[in-house]
Amino acid sequence: MNKEIRMAQLAAVAVLAVTGVVQAQASTYNWTQASRWQEEDRYTTSAGATVYPEEWYPSTGYDVRPHAQLYSMFPDLVVGDGNNQATSNNLWTALINSPNVIGNATTLTRARDISEDWDINFVDPKVSNKNYWADFYIDKPTTYVDRAVYPLTLTGGPQAGQSLLGNNKLLAMGDDNSLWLDADGTLSYYNYPTGTLEFDSKKTSLTGGAAGWNGASLAGKVGNLIGYEEGQLYFLEGANTVHVYNYDLGYVRTDQFSFNGDLAGHSLADVIDGKVQGYTYIGWDLGPVVIGVSSVPEASTMALWLIGGGLVAARVRGKRQEHKQA
Repeated sequence: MNKEIRMAQLAAVAVLAVTGVVQAQASTYNWTQASRWQEEDRYTTSAGATVYPEEWYPSTGYDVRPHAQLYSMFPDLVVGDGNNQATSNNLWTALINSPNVIGNATTLTRARDISEDWDINFVDPKVSNKNYWADFYIDKPTTYVDRAVYPLTLTGGPQAGQSLLGNNKLLAMGDDNSLWLDADGTLSYYNYPTGTLEFDSKKTSLTGGAAGWNGASLAGKVGNLIGYEEGQLYFLEGANTVHVYNYDLGYVRTDQFSFNGDLAGHSLADVIDGKVQGYTYIGWDLGPVVIGVSSVPEASTMALWLIGGGLVAARVRGKRQEHKQA
């Protein structure tokens, strides 16, 4: 989805809320919490912490069920008639933990980043002609694109012939692109739906920044990567230090990250590592995006998830609205 359009929509909602047209949201969730801590509204305290405010807090924010296709993909995870929080949580957990979702396959980074421009992209292995996409802020979407328009194999450049599915070299999703680590220790960015090379960096080391980062090799720091969005790369050092570099490894800034709202008092590292019960980090979209389920399914849920079969993800370009179906 075009970010400018979405931000305008949110601004309009904020105006309506001030005038009393929009009622305050309920204090409890009917489905599953989806939250984003907003990089665009960050501020620095007198103590030096950079606070990323939680979107919508203290109201409940996005109270959403996952994509409708998951109900047929994982019927054993549907509780009763499916119109309940248990089902919503089960299906969100199945989606997030699928090893075949784009961004889930890599073992090279500090965290997975499967949230691309507010979308999570996947396919149903039983459906050969559609790629599904779900914005994390829309309740039970039915959206998809035609797979014929969206090839799953890259062409040209250093990653030619590579599949978008289950690939360890695919580091993160963002900006209507996929981010790849090349054999020569550089980065490349591939567009979708075309699957063609958008930018091939020649840099093997970071430029600028703190001691230990300026001049450090990308190969030595890729294990700190937690996200990619808006042409910027986000690396986590320690509990809360976020180093931001641009797409060609030039230094942008360093934040001493701090949550407010539902995760106030928790470190970014603990949330990313799944140490905060009931919250799972899924990537960076102008700030960390967190879904209100635990990162590891309960034993009974995991068994059903495995029976139901894995998801296979497919990159979906949000801005090509003319190809999207609802």
